[in-house]
Amino acid sequence: MKLGGLSWKLLGWIAVVVVVALGTFFWLFTAEVERLRDEELSGQLLAEARLLGYALQDSWSDRDTQPIAGMVDALHREGTDVVVMVTDGTALVNTTESAAIAEELLQQSEVRTALIDGAGESTREDIHGAVQSRVVAVRVGRDVDELGVVWLARPRWTFVTTARSFGRVMFLMGLIALATILVLGLTLTRRWARLLRRLTYAAQGLAQGDLSVKADVGGADEFALLAHSLNRAGRRLLAHAETIDRQRLTLEALLDQLQEGVAAADADGRILLINPAALRLLNVGPPADGHAGLLGKMVEACVPSYDLQRMLHVRPQSAGSAEQAIEERHLRIETPAGVTHVLARAADLNLPGESPGGRLAVLTDITALRRALESQTAFVANASHELRTPLSSIRAAVETLAQLDLSKDHAEAGQFIDMIDRHSARLAAMAADLLDLSRLQSSATPVEMAPLPLANILNELRDRFQDAARTKNLNWRVDWPRQERETIVANTRLLRLMLDNLVANAIQFTDPGGHVTFSCRSAPGEVAFEVVDDGCGIPEAEQERIFERFYQVERARSGPRRGTGLGLSIVKDAVAAMRGSIQLESKVGVGTRFSVRFPQPSASSPEDIDGLAQS
Repeated sequence: MKLGGLSWKLLGWIAVVVVVALGTFFWLFTAEVERLRDEELSGQLLAEARLLGYALQDSWSDRDTQPIAGMVDALHREGTDVVVMVTDGTALVNTTESAAIAEELLQQSEVRTALIDGAGESTREDIHGAVQSRVVAVRVGRDVDELGVVWLARPRWTFVTTARSFGRVMFLMGLIALATILVLGLTLTRRWARLLRRLTYAAQGLAQGDLSVKADVGGADEFALLAHSLNRAGRRLLAHAETIDRQRLTLEALLDQLQEGVAAADADGRILLINPAALRLLNVGPPADGHAGLLGKMVEACVPSYDLQRMLHVRPQSAGSAEQAIEERHLRIETPAGVTHVLARAADLNLPGESPGGRLAVLTDITALRRALESQTAFVANASHELRTPLSSIRAAVETLAQLDLSKDHAEAGQFIDMIDRHSARLAAMAADLLDLSRLQSSATPVEMAPLPLANILNELRDRFQDAARTKNLNWRVDWPRQERETIVANTRLLRLMLDNLVANAIQFTDPGGHVTFSCRSAPGEVAFEVVDDGCGIPEAEQERIFERFYQVERARSGPRRGTGLGLSIVKDAVAAMRGSIQLESKVGVGTRFSVRFPQPSASSPEDIDGLAQS
């Protein structure tokens, strides 16, 4: 194939470009090789000079160079000139041919730099003839008056002085360069293709959501920069995903541990969120995969309460409304343990994004509050009933007395006066008991615990009820075996209130000729009181209610002088205030046993007593 003039010119220009490129490459290559060899030579000379200086430290003050004689000979045989001199111009070691080398070296830049900075280096042409030399100097000595220098010189390595034939080297370098270019071109092509495949794989992984994938590309070129950017983006996305996942887990943990029930539904009536407390309050058993298995299902399939279903559906009139009206309903949920009262509050939910919204309901268990309100209502009703009975009797007695002729009807008047006295005494006792109950249930009244002599408490108790027991012909006994404990830690007023009500209750419900026994037993960490009688007993069906206020067991059995129905309720609250416990054992026709236990400190020190009272 023939080539035209333009083609030859193009080939010529290509040849010139290749020759210039090869020449430039060779020049740069040789310069770089020589620079690297100079750096290597300088580093080696500095290391050898420092080694000589270190070996001379101990003997420098005596100017003894014997420790480095062997090293100097070895360096000289390798072509290295060594000069060890003092700053006054004295040469201690000199392997050069010049006897006055020391005075000349003191004026050289490498020596002056070494004396100032500790080490210096330069390139010299006046040492080994036409061949340039690399020289270094290292300072020796510690005192200013005794400073010296270790100076080393060795010929430089150059490409021209080493190669035998510059032309042959150029030719070989050209061939090598062309072959290298071809090989390098193929290698770079394959490498770039491999790097592109790695980058493509990493980009596809990130696009598919695999944030752990990494582009394994090293170096500092554009491919490496692109790979680093992809990896950095993947790490940031992974960090954001971990943060979002951690926040989601935190929210789920908070909802799971929340005692309030939470349920949310979208605009279509599908469950968005529901926590275990809501399932528990609604008496809904969670599916096999947990409460998360209900997400996405219709409200009617998850919530059994019709009222709550309506509350979770979006109201047409509330859509787009600026006001967030809160809807409240009282739900009665039937559970195996009984009826649970739940207060449900629902409001519109504004969801992020393009979602039209939904409804959020919060469920609160108000069973205890409901029972407290019912108990309060029952207490008011019972109190009104209990107060109305004696008041009606007193009023009737007063009206009757007003119509009697006291000069003639002495006996009947006495009966009515006795009735007034009995019912007024009952009213006074009821007022006192109500006041005691109010004090016990008032959180503003602190319970002060203090050491009390046990013997005095029991003796006073025995004396207080001696006459009442004798009047009713009862065997009244206080059993207290002398033990190590002589004092107990308790509240005086509450302890007396509890003991008086228990003993009075036992005396009242024990027939004449019966037995009422009070006993005290102490054990490590506690003290126990027992009131035992062989009276009428309490039916098992009513034993759970005897601590209720105004509740009385078969009121007819208490005789004409009925109690207030508050004694055992006072006992229960007094025992609870002193952190004690009370147990009941009773059988109809056999008798009743009340057992009360109180915790006691191991030692009656002020710290133990304060800790018992505060806990």
